Amino acid sequence: MIFRLSQKLNQKIKTGTLESLSLHQNPFADWSCQISPANRRQYILLSNTKSLYSCVMPAKGVTNQTQFTENAMNCIRDYTADDAHQWTYRKFIAPENETIQFAKSLNRSVTSSMNQLVVCAQSLLVECQMSPHEVGFNLNDFLLSAIAEKKSEKYGKPREAFQRIVDSKKIEIVESDQREDEKTENATKWFVYILRCADDSLYTGITTDLNRRCEQHNAGTASRYTRSRLPVTMVYHESQANRSQALKRELEIKAMSRTAKESLIKSLR
Repeated sequence: MIFRLSQKLNQKIKTGTLESLSLHQNPFADWSCQISPANRRQYILLSNTKSLYSCVMPAKGVTNQTQFTENAMNCIRDYTADDAHQWTYRKFIAPENETIQFAKSLNRSVTSSMNQLVVCAQSLLVECQMSPHEVGFNLNDFLLSAIAEKKSEKYGKPREAFQRIVDSKKIEIVESDQREDEKTENATKWFVYILRCADDSLYTGITTDLNRRCEQHNAGTASRYTRSRLPVTMVYHESQANRSQALKRELEIKAMSRTAKESLIKSLR
């Protein structure tokens, strides 16, 4: 987790010399932070560096790194929960709490946008007398040029920019799960088999475990067709790379004539 601190905030919580760090590979784990006064009190603006999605917390009692980190994580947790982003917090933000780094502002674009958000937050806190929590909901509908989705669009809203990152991550997870499913599918060997039933009829099916499937057939739990033609004997089987190919081959065998099936069975001997 990277917290990028303004000079005044760094002096307040005494983190020492700040590093220059590139954007965190997890965009949800990179937050820029500024402290500012309002109504004779100090508040800290916490903005997701990539989207400028923001929340505000009181600075009272925050005098060191530990207090800042604890209060900031709680503020982000509570705000995202009230803004229907509990899943995002649990999945991408909370796990990063184990490793905290403090750094300089990413670039002037982020600093400039945050300065605009600070001015807006001060106005909402003083003139509108909003609570820090309420201020966040207003800030995230503030138009900023730095987060416009397209070059043709002059401005973008932090809430929409944050949602785009969430949607992108969800797509990545779905695609990753699909790749894992394909790996599992391809790693499993499938078989096409032929059973000779008690009435000398032939039954074709697919399975990943030949012995278990034959036992299921003879127990009457595998197929309605074989249940009334027990016992059955497995007389042929062949392996296929995956379920899709096994299903295709099963249909091919089922379409064969009885003579062709018997020839296939003899080929295995």
